[in-house]
Amino acid sequence: MNKNTPPVKMTRQQAQKLWNSLSHEQRMKFNAMFQKLQNGELMLQNVNVDDNEVIQNIVLEPKEKASAPSTPFAKYFKQD
Repeated sequence: MNKNTPPVKMTRQQAQKLWNSLSHEQRMKFNAMFQKLQNGELMLQNVNVDDNEVIQNIVLEPKEKASAPSTPFAKYFKQD
């Protein structure tokens, strides 16, 4: 892919097909997630790609979620 070529986007028709294939529960979960994303309550945790560098899924996590200790000595310190 040429660096001057913009990334391929989903067409409106493709997006409508995807939306129509979702169950009511999946649509409700998506709307709740999208609202949190727009409000800045989520952060990008990981993007998983296949061997052809095609995105398979995107992992979003709440910003307030506690992260893992960054040092092996963290277990010896009091944590709230």
